[in-house]
Amino acid sequence: MPRSWRFALPLVLCPALGVAQPNPLPGSHERELAQIIRQAGHDCSAIESLELAPSPGMGLDTFRPEVAHCTNGKKFLVAKGGRGGPNARPVVRQLPTETQL
Repeated sequence: MPRSWRFALPLVLCPALGVAQPNPLPGSHERELAQIIRQAGHDCSAIESLELAPSPGMGLDTFRPEVAHCTNGKKFLVAKGGRGGPNARPVVRQLPTETQL
């Protein structure tokens, strides 16, 4: 059996292995951010809206800061870095409610 079949055979037998991850459900990102904020010790039961913070610049593409507006009126800066490995914790900071980024 040629070597290429070793890689192709699992995809033929189980085509679901070759499918990329499905699109996330609407609102799943907001629920994930609310959970991250709660795990950081802050009060945020649900996210009302999100805005992207200004881009940090070239070379920092994996650093994705977002401002989450919670339904209780509080605002949080949530930054998840892509280079911290699987155990890296997101950074969560409460912002004054009148601050504009």
